[in-house]
Amino acid sequence: MSEHLPPMKLPSHDVLAQLARDDPQAFDALRQELIENRISRAPEKLQHRLRVLQFRVDGIRRLAGSPLGATVKIQALMWSYFLKMNDNLQGLVRLTDTQPHLRRVDMKAKPEAKPESKPQSARIIEFKPRQSVAAGSRAAELKR
Repeated sequence: MSEHLPPMKLPSHDVLAQLARDDPQAFDALRQELIENRISRAPEKLQHRLRVLQFRVDGIRRLAGSPLGATVKIQALMWSYFLKMNDNLQGLVRLTDTQPHLRRVDMKAKPEAKPESKPQSARIIEFKPRQSVAAGSRAAELKR
């Protein structure tokens, strides 16, 4: 859904900084509106997860002693998400390295051209199974 919509227009940094200084409530209302707009433009299957994440971020902002403290804690939260995602990705890489049948096949990719090889010929040798000594003596006993 979001890849078909034009990018969101954001106010310049200077406008946002002045609004935050002059009217913090208006700045917060604009911040919430922009966040909701962005979440609603995301694919529907991701919207719930984004709202949960935003709820956590808002909680950190409320409980932090300062804007800088909130920034540090939110950054730590984002790093924890990133590292967890990286661990999951590395686990998938290890899994597909050990089990090649789990690798995703790109159906659009052209198959690699195999180098032409000369047909090989071979002489076929007839194979006659030998009977073991024990099996041979057992067969001889059965014939009697």
